[in-house]
Amino acid sequence: MRLDLSSKRAKKLIRDYNLSEEEILQIVASARINLATFDPEYRTNVTQIADDLSKSRPTIYGWADRALSATIHSLRNIRTGRPPKEKERTNGVEA
Repeated sequence: MRLDLSSKRAKKLIRDYNLSEEEILQIVASARINLATFDPEYRTNVTQIADDLSKSRPTIYGWADRALSATIHSLRNIRTGRPPKEKERTNGVEA
């Protein structure tokens, strides 16, 4: 599996999270499996991904399931909307 990691965002994430090549490959494989699961226009070959990474298909699906679980948990715990603005005060009295 060849990846182009030259984008500014990719470089920043690799640096910020100190990602190894193996971790990057796991992230990409998980994302591809999850996209194929939910987006009928996206196609991927799980067997080819497993072969490219020298892993089993169940291992690849396991990564994808754990990544999806973490994504769901994260999305459900994001506070939505903007935080309330603090009321302006003038001489200790609310305006």
